[in-house]
Amino acid sequence: MFDARQLLTLAQVARTGSYTAAANVLGYTQPAVSYQMRQLERAAGIPLVVQSGRNVRLTEAGRRLAAHADIVLAALSAAEADLAALSADAGAVVRLAAFQSSCSTLVPVMLDLLAAGQGTPPKVVVRQLEPVEATTLVISNEIDLAVMCDWTNEAASAAERELHRIPLMSDRRCVLLPREHPLADQPEINFADLAQESWVMDSVRDRFTAACEAAGFQPRIVVTASDNVAVQNLVATGVGITLMNELAIATHLDQRLKAVPLMNWPRRRIYVSMGAGTAQSTAAKAVVRALHAAAQHVQHRLDRSASSAVL
Repeated sequence: MFDARQLLTLAQVARTGSYTAAANVLGYTQPAVSYQMRQLERAAGIPLVVQSGRNVRLTEAGRRLAAHADIVLAALSAAEADLAALSADAGAVVRLAAFQSSCSTLVPVMLDLLAAGQGTPPKVVVRQLEPVEATTLVISNEIDLAVMCDWTNEAASAAERELHRIPLMSDRRCVLLPREHPLADQPEINFADLAQESWVMDSVRDRFTAACEAAGFQPRIVVTASDNVAVQNLVATGVGITLMNELAIATHLDQRLKAVPLMNWPRRRIYVSMGAGTAQSTAAKAVVRALHAAAQHVQHRLDRSASSAVL
């Protein structure tokens, strides 16, 4: 009898071509993937992979079993969704992940909309997770839905391409600076014009660093912090400036600050990701509808703020 976790491991090895890449997608260690594959080969009684340089290549038996694994995993996911749908009227549980700023904007509105609707709403269990971790948990069916984000100039990762994506809204990247700053009254700011500034930035700043390099300057980062309120207070007291997306600013904007959109900067796309089986769940569909309505409400508020220049 084949184990579902082992079949999931095989499916990812088939997609990624290496144990290390499969481990990254699944959130396992590389030795754990090797162990799962050894156990699966023992159960199959035949080699499933062969080494090919730093990667691995599936044998004919491995390819055939991987094709069956996709079917089995899809059927298991559909079975979970089917049972969840049966219990929807009794208040089915939907496990939702959401990144930080969506937790404080979209999620509360969504929960209010569900509570105000007719019938018994599904119970939504929310976890604040960043997109990379959420993707792994959606793939492994440890959560049902994830509110995710990426940028209009980025392609979806290989792991995400396995999931269903439903667009919700988009927002802009803004410069946060004191209201008395010389650039505070500009309608937009060219990123290259910020080369001489000091910065207060989050520790996760790969895109920021790449943008600085593309603009031809080395940023002077004076404080590393991630708490929204702490960052804004540091900027307001003149320590440095920072970058934030509109959704985070909608949560809280210090009255001493001005948020000015960046010129020619990619917009951030916000969307819901789910597995194929979850897409059939009545409870999950209700949550997605409420998230979509919440996103329309928040998007309207952001657009209104932008048009009246009150950011």
